[in-house]
Amino acid sequence: MPNRMEKVASDVMGAVKTAKAKIEGLSGVFQHLTREHGEVTALLLRVKMTSDPRVRAELFPKIRAELLSHEKGELAVVYPVFRERIELMDFAQDHDREAGLLEAQIHVISALAYDDARWADRFAELVDLASKHTKEEENKYFPAAQRVLGPQVSAELLPLYEQAKARAAVTVS
Repeated sequence: MPNRMEKVASDVMGAVKTAKAKIEGLSGVFQHLTREHGEVTALLLRVKMTSDPRVRAELFPKIRAELLSHEKGELAVVYPVFRERIELMDFAQDHDREAGLLEAQIHVISALAYDDARWADRFAELVDLASKHTKEEENKYFPAAQRVLGPQVSAELLPLYEQAKARAAVTVS
């Protein structure tokens, strides 16, 4: 479990992303996903800054579980809806490819000891992948989906996403 400082930093980053999402007109599941991006980004950056194997051991399992359950929830609930709309179909295909890259990188890191000399470089690659992925979602995919699907569908998807993510969290922990 992250210590209190990491939890506060994660919550703050999530709140900042939520405020940004509101300003940009995102609601429902898209606002929620943006908040989750902020929370995990704070943890990713914290771990990227350290060479301490104990900090890595404390925070990476949380990051791993969060990223994998988040992606599995999106794949189960959000992106199938994208596939139903011609305007969003390409985003769903791009997302699938990127989610696969993220998952593969997580597995590479998971196979390394926290004090392995390669760990920091592999983790930095994960941070870069996650950053690129979240920027695309927040700046392209989510705004387009919000316009196409509207606030009602966005709101309806939120509890379905949360349920799918919770189910996925049990299998990735």
